[in-house]
Amino acid sequence: MNIAEFKKLLLVIPSNIIFFLIVPVVSVVFGEKLDEFLGLNPMIPGTVLATFLLIVGGYYVLESIRVLFTEGKGIPLGDIIPDEQTTELITTGIYSQTRNPMLFGYLLCLIALGIHLNSWSIAIIIPTLFTAIWTLWLKTHEEPALEARFGAPYRKYREKTPFLIPRSLTIKAYIMLETEKS
Repeated sequence: MNIAEFKKLLLVIPSNIIFFLIVPVVSVVFGEKLDEFLGLNPMIPGTVLATFLLIVGGYYVLESIRVLFTEGKGIPLGDIIPDEQTTELITTGIYSQTRNPMLFGYLLCLIALGIHLNSWSIAIIIPTLFTAIWTLWLKTHEEPALEARFGAPYRKYREKTPFLIPRSLTIKAYIMLETEKS
């Protein structure tokens, strides 16, 4: 690992602290209080489901970070630090399934946390709020920046690739709906 790669790695640490420590802790504290306030009964324990969602979500998060770093030559949230923006548009692998695999994976991890802790608020309400806030950021900041940087190739990618739910899941859901109609 050279000095430039090490500096990029150091830049990722603050965002990891936010997304893997602060947000989960706030989610647990706020979610438990929200459950209590709304009078929601605990969920039925779902350790197996929570573990599965955590593994799948963790894969999406880590693989998207790896690909941004190695193939995109940038870091997550590189638009905040202009010198660390990706220099390559990534449209293959995990990024061919969804334009936002990191967000998708992170949401699965939050849902897994809620299921594991038997909290409806942590499993449903907080991920919904997080998705709304993050989608606003992506639509108003990141997507316009990517379009300005990559132009027509990004527009083509955006048109053919789902925003959040991976293509494999949307295709399966469509097939299931069509099968039910017949």
